[in-house]
Amino acid sequence: MKLTNHILWIMLLFGVLISNAQSASVEEKISELIANCDSLLYDKPQQSLEFALEANKLANDAKSDSLIALTLNRIGSAHWSLGNQMIALEKIQASLQMSEQNGFESIMAKNLGNIGNVYASSGLGLDAIGYYKSELEIQKKLKDNFRLFAINNNIGKAFLDLSYYDSSRHYLIAASKYLNPQFVHLHSIFFFNQAELSFKEGNLEKADSLLQLTFANATKFESKRGIIRANQLQAELDRKLGRKEKALEHAQKAFTMSKESNVKELIFIASRTLSRCYGDLNQFKEAYEKELLHERYMDSVQNIAMINELELLSYYQRLFQMRVLESKNTINKQLAEQRQLIIQGLVVALVIAAVLIAIIVLVVRELGSRKRKLEKLNAFKAKIFAIVSHDLKSPIQSVSSVIEMFNEKLISKEEIEPLLPEVKEKTSNLMNLLNNVFLWAEGQMEGENFIKEQFSLHKILERLEEELRDRLDEKQIKLDFECAKDFYLNSDPGIVRILLRNLIVNAIKFSHKNSSVLVNCAKGKKTKVVEIIDEGVGMRDTVLESLFTGGLTTTDGTAGEKGNGLGLALCYDFVKGLGGEIEAESELGKGSVFRVIFKDESI
Repeated sequence: MKLTNHILWIMLLFGVLISNAQSASVEEKISELIANCDSLLYDKPQQSLEFALEANKLANDAKSDSLIALTLNRIGSAHWSLGNQMIALEKIQASLQMSEQNGFESIMAKNLGNIGNVYASSGLGLDAIGYYKSELEIQKKLKDNFRLFAINNNIGKAFLDLSYYDSSRHYLIAASKYLNPQFVHLHSIFFFNQAELSFKEGNLEKADSLLQLTFANATKFESKRGIIRANQLQAELDRKLGRKEKALEHAQKAFTMSKESNVKELIFIASRTLSRCYGDLNQFKEAYEKELLHERYMDSVQNIAMINELELLSYYQRLFQMRVLESKNTINKQLAEQRQLIIQGLVVALVIAAVLIAIIVLVVRELGSRKRKLEKLNAFKAKIFAIVSHDLKSPIQSVSSVIEMFNEKLISKEEIEPLLPEVKEKTSNLMNLLNNVFLWAEGQMEGENFIKEQFSLHKILERLEEELRDRLDEKQIKLDFECAKDFYLNSDPGIVRILLRNLIVNAIKFSHKNSSVLVNCAKGKKTKVVEIIDEGVGMRDTVLESLFTGGLTTTDGTAGEKGNGLGLALCYDFVKGLGGEIEAESELGKGSVFRVIFKDESI
């Protein structure tokens, strides 16, 4: 009997070991297929799709939700590379839904980035940037260096395509921090984006050296698309530098390889460059032939972009219809449940009691929350009055003493002149303090009764530039803003002007002489974002973490400018009052980015 039991236990253990080995074997096979899928994504998308489909079949057989979500993501990526945008979006959305339901944060982040790729391919750059940034926030928490490299590179490329060169440079620099030998095969994409940025900014020497890195990497890892684009851009660069023969050689290589790839977009770009190179060498017949070819592909490329947009519209229309049906089914189900609850009177009574208890708990919590807010506000007011009493008394006493000495003829006119700059500085600081206190008091009296209307942010920025001209000229700082004239906000224009003025003044205060401050405006899906970017002293992480919640603190500016700490506190209060968000990014010694996010119902 004992022998039989031992044999049964051994057989059971052997079965478990076999099952675990088979499971590990399936996961290894899927990982291998995914690796093949990724390596072929750009140059051989059809083969990449076949590997992804095979991996998805194995994942379904294994009934593993995480593997199914991962393989659906790769199927969507392959369809994106093939130009099937609607199918790509369906697969990616299916993977995203499964990831959200099961808490697969890493796969969810990749799906957000892939949706950004679909939008970028459809010419919707700002929407693409919104999805890219959503992935970026998750990847910062996960600390996935590969995805941090890829997503910063993608955002940089998207801003580059929109001609927002400063923003593009910011994110490409961020991508460079995550360069790693483990994914060296993708470095050619990064080098090419940097080269294209340098070329468009007119830094031809830097663009040339970056293109050499692109060629070396793309050739080593057999990236045909990378070699084609590098040759095309090298041809344009050689034209700029007057190297006509070399330009023609590179343009011919790009054109030949693009014809072999049969990718219409690449042929469209390469034929235009080749036409220009023939024209530079007075070979007008060949130039005319290639220009005709370029024009022939123009309609095709434009049609592809239009089809992509129409496919996205069709997809969202069908998705909306499905959501309406789901809502109707949910309502019907709820009605059935309510009828059942009516029959069960006792259950209804218990539910009512539970609801009443919940309401009481919520009321108590709300009262506690309001009490804490009032206590915090009282502490804030006390701090303000302490600052005001000190900061008002000191400059007034100084100025009063100088005037009194002059009136009593204790000092002469010649002796008082060296003191005038200090008097001017103290009175200027005093005016800034009073302005901020009045603005804060006005905001406290009005509460949240802000008047919202639609207005052009571009006009406000133009007026602010004129208003701050003396400060800018004093430190020789250039204020740029990338904001379209038709960039409208649905908010309180007066409060927004105060908010942006404080943030720009703050950027000027901590910027070095002969540097620049950039105001960048971007439109997301349901938000509008304004970024104030400086190249100043930056902040430590410990300062950044408590920037808006750590109380009233201040630091001298780069030219010794004084402050009282009210500026950022006002900004935080005003943004919250407008129903928006404010956040900051900074690196010590390299500058800061303050980002205001408006939830705009007019979008």
